[in-house]
Amino acid sequence: MLIIRCFLFFFLISFSVTAQYTETINSNRPGTSHGAFAIGWNVLQVETGVSSYSMEHKNLNNSKIDGLNFNYLFRYGLLNDKLEVFLEGSILSRNIFDNNYQNNYSTEFSETLIGEQTIGFKYLVFDPFKNKKWHGENFYSWKAGRVIKLTDFIPALSVILGSAFNFDDKINYNDQFFEMKKTAHPDLFNQNVTRIREFNHPIQNISPFVGIATQNHFKGRWVVVNNIFYELAFKNPTFPDFLPKSANYNTLNYLFTITHNLRNPNWSVFGEFQTFKNGAYSDELFKFGAAHLISKDIQADLNIGGSLKNTPSLIYFSLGFSKRFDWHIDITDVELKQMKEFKKNQKIQRKAEKDSEKQARKSERKGKTILDFFKRGEVSEKKKVRKELKDLKKESKKLDKETKRQNRADRKKNK
Repeated sequence: MLIIRCFLFFFLISFSVTAQYTETINSNRPGTSHGAFAIGWNVLQVETGVSSYSMEHKNLNNSKIDGLNFNYLFRYGLLNDKLEVFLEGSILSRNIFDNNYQNNYSTEFSETLIGEQTIGFKYLVFDPFKNKKWHGENFYSWKAGRVIKLTDFIPALSVILGSAFNFDDKINYNDQFFEMKKTAHPDLFNQNVTRIREFNHPIQNISPFVGIATQNHFKGRWVVVNNIFYELAFKNPTFPDFLPKSANYNTLNYLFTITHNLRNPNWSVFGEFQTFKNGAYSDELFKFGAAHLISKDIQADLNIGGSLKNTPSLIYFSLGFSKRFDWHIDITDVELKQMKEFKKNQKIQRKAEKDSEKQARKSERKGKTILDFFKRGEVSEKKKVRKELKDLKKESKKLDKETKRQNRADRKKNK
């Protein structure tokens, strides 16, 4: 059974196996930042939420958007405990009051659309908790484990790569008012209706990004997460030529999240600050909420948040739910040690086989001449033929002797 497990985990232990897998669910909710740790190999996690939000834009003549946002995040631990693949997206249903027109003209309508969809990978690069000197249990001092140490400021670090995709041009750069900033429809020109303000920013359908996530733990109950992402805006044919060269539509996104575990370990509270900036839309968001651990694989949460600016203003309320499907296979320290020994022996064996093959080829090249070729091939064949000829001659001699003997016997009878 152990040998089977060794083969099963042979690839996994080519990386350093660490304890990112936890006995309880490790959800990114209720915030929107990514923790540095993956959820663990062969673990699937679904994180969903429904938000009710309201927005109003002062510079667009107080145009308004009220809506519901259903967001989802699928996470899966791939290949080992350090690597995670995720798919994130949203579906929006919103009521729009577009008042960005002159001559007291306005429109009001409802719509449902698919929001931005994101696929990405997260890989843990550095885990300070592997260092037992920094984060080992101190059995001699109760206080030592409950004070902030300098080593607590050394964070776990992961790298995140991926790309976002827009399937609907009505929302770009996270701007819900993107469509209202465009030039009015040509049919309205005949009615002498134009926009009060228009911007005509380029449409961005694909946005690859790269980012890092750090995570610190303090005093056993506080967790601090930082995310920095840089999202690229690839130039496409919809970019207007008249835009100044200084217009930069790449997005810089920063998130800071702090979580505190309450005395009841099933409850936690959090606060989050997010700021992002690009050539079309920039904002600063504040979020607060709480999460409740229903079971080791289920978490519920709620949070509220918004923006302090009025271009646009934002306030929202969200309820969320996270569910983990745990197919993780845990191994003991003894099994891990044996698997490492197995890997080491396999490596030594492969090296010995390679050296043996190399030496054999070397010896073969040294002794390989035309004469050796004939000796191995044609010469050996000639020897075989010669042996057959000898055998035939022997048989022939025997027959001759037998014939002569028979002839002598016949002559004696005739006399």
